[in-house]
Amino acid sequence: MAWSLLIRNGTVVDGSGAPARAADVADQERPGHGAYWAASRIFTDFILSPTLILSTTSMPEVTRPKTVIDAKGLMVAPGFIDIHSHSDLVYDKCPSAESKVRQGVTTEVVGMCSFSPAPVAPGRADLVQEWAGGIGGKIPITWNTFGEYLDHLRGLGPTVNIVQFVGHGALRLAAVGPAARPVTPDEQQGMERLLAEALDAGAFGFSTGLVYAPSVYGNTDELVSLARSMAGRRGLYFSHIRGEAATLEQAAEEAIRIGEQGGVPVQIAHVKASGRENWGKMDRVLRMIDGARARGVDVTGDVYPYPAGSTKMDNLLPAWMHDGGISKLLERLIDPKARQRAIADCLVDGERWRTGSGGMGWDEIMIATCSKPELAGIHLAELARRTGKEPAQAMMDLVMEERAGVSMIVFSQSEDNVGTALGYAHNMVGSDSLSLHAGPGPHPGKPHPRSYGTFPRVLGVYCREKRLFSWETAVHKMTGMAATKLGLKDRGLVQAGRAADLALFDPATVRDEATFPDPHRHPVGIPYVIVNGQVVVDGPRYHAVPAGRVLTPQ
Repeated sequence: MAWSLLIRNGTVVDGSGAPARAADVADQERPGHGAYWAASRIFTDFILSPTLILSTTSMPEVTRPKTVIDAKGLMVAPGFIDIHSHSDLVYDKCPSAESKVRQGVTTEVVGMCSFSPAPVAPGRADLVQEWAGGIGGKIPITWNTFGEYLDHLRGLGPTVNIVQFVGHGALRLAAVGPAARPVTPDEQQGMERLLAEALDAGAFGFSTGLVYAPSVYGNTDELVSLARSMAGRRGLYFSHIRGEAATLEQAAEEAIRIGEQGGVPVQIAHVKASGRENWGKMDRVLRMIDGARARGVDVTGDVYPYPAGSTKMDNLLPAWMHDGGISKLLERLIDPKARQRAIADCLVDGERWRTGSGGMGWDEIMIATCSKPELAGIHLAELARRTGKEPAQAMMDLVMEERAGVSMIVFSQSEDNVGTALGYAHNMVGSDSLSLHAGPGPHPGKPHPRSYGTFPRVLGVYCREKRLFSWETAVHKMTGMAATKLGLKDRGLVQAGRAADLALFDPATVRDEATFPDPHRHPVGIPYVIVNGQVVVDGPRYHAVPAGRVLTPQ
C-alpha cells in the first residue's frame, strides 16, 4: 500500500465532540480521483481507493509515504469551516486565501449578508461593483448567471474549498434594481426563478443583509416567499438580521418566522447585541432561539470572538439615502438638506451616532481601509479634529470622497456577551471577514484582525485561557457542527467517508497574533494545514496551490 501522507503521534480531535484520542492518520489518493476517505481502523483487505486511514494501533508496512509529519504534542482536527465569510468579494485578487488557511480554515462559506457576485442582470454589472465596493473592492465581473460565476471561481484555482450562497441583494439588483420599494408579483417570480437557477448551479441557499441596501427594502413576506420557493430543494436561509441593537429581539423573531413559515433551516449571522444600551438583550435572544428549536425550527447562529465588527462606512447612513444605489447616495451627500436630515435621524444628544448596529461614539468608529493610507487606523473623532469639522460632516465627506469605498471597524459589543454567544450550544464560529493577502507584505490598511485570527483566538483565548469550553467542543463548533448545518457529508469530521481536510495545532501555544493596531499578522501554533490531501501550510512555508474545490450541495 502506498500513502501520500502519514501523520504520526498526534492526538485526534475528530470534530464530533467525542473525546480526543491518540491516533496516527494516513491518506492515499488514487490517480484520477480527487476525494479522500477515512476509516476508524486499518482494514487488511482495504480497497485501494482514495483513503484517509485513522489508526490507534501501529501502522502496517507500506511503501514509504511521500510526506511524514511527526505530530507529537499536536492535536489533529478536521479543517476548520468558516461558516460566515465574505471572501467571494476578493477571490479574484487572492485565490490563495492565505490569511484564512493559516488559521486552519479549509472551507469558507461565502455569499453572506445579501452580498454575492452573481447573478448579474445584463447591463447592471456596474451596480453590483459599486454595491460591493466598500467591502472587497471592484469585482471584475465577466458573467451573468450564477453557474457562470461558479465556473469562474473554479478557474481561479482557489487554495480553499468554497461553499457559495446567493445573496438576496444580488437577486434584488438583478430582478428589481436598487429601488427602495416593495417588489411586484412579476419581480418576486423573477427573484424566485433566479434563486432556483442558482440552486441548480450549486448554491446552498440564500442570504439576507437586512441592514444593507437593497436587501433592507425587502419585507418579511418577500423573504418568506423566497424561502418557500427553495424549501423542497433543502435550501438554507442565512441572515444578517434587520437589527442588532434596539430592534434585536424583533429582528431575531423575524428570522425565525421566515424559517418557520418558509420551511427552511435558519442561521442567524454573527449573533450579538450592539450598543451599550442593548447589551442586556443577549440572553433573551438566545432563549428565543431555544424556544424556536423546541418548536422544531432548525435555527442556529454563528459568532466571531471579538467585541468589534466591521462593515462599509456608508452603512452608517440611513436606508433612505441608499435608495437608487451608490450614485444616488453620492448625490444626496452633496445636498446639505439631505445631510441635515441624516443627522436629525441618527445623531443622539450631539455625541453618539445611532444606526441599526446601535448607538456609538465617534471614538468607537475606526477607519479600516480607504485610498488614503494615513487615515487607516484612526477614529472618526480624530478625523474630525484633523479636519476641523463636526464628526458627522467629516464622516459624510469621507464617504463621498471615497465614493463609498471605505470600510470601518465599530467597537459596540460587550466582551462578556462575546463569551456568552460563543459558549451557547447552538452557535458555531464564523469570521465575517475576507481572506487577505498572500506573501509577507507590507499590506495596506488596518482591516479587522478577524481576517487573520478568528479560529486561533477561539482556541487560544476562549478555550485554553478562559476555559469557556473543552478542546473537543471548540473544534466541534468549527468543524462538525458547521458541516452538519450545511449538509456536507464528506467534511467536518476525521471519520470514514470524510475528506482529507486537516488542521494540526499545538494546544499549548496556539493563539492569534493579529491586533487592531497591527492586523496583518498570522497566528502561531498551527504548523500544518492540509486541504484535500495537499499540505498547504508546512511550518513557515505556504504553498498557494489550487487544492480547493467549489463544493456543491450533497
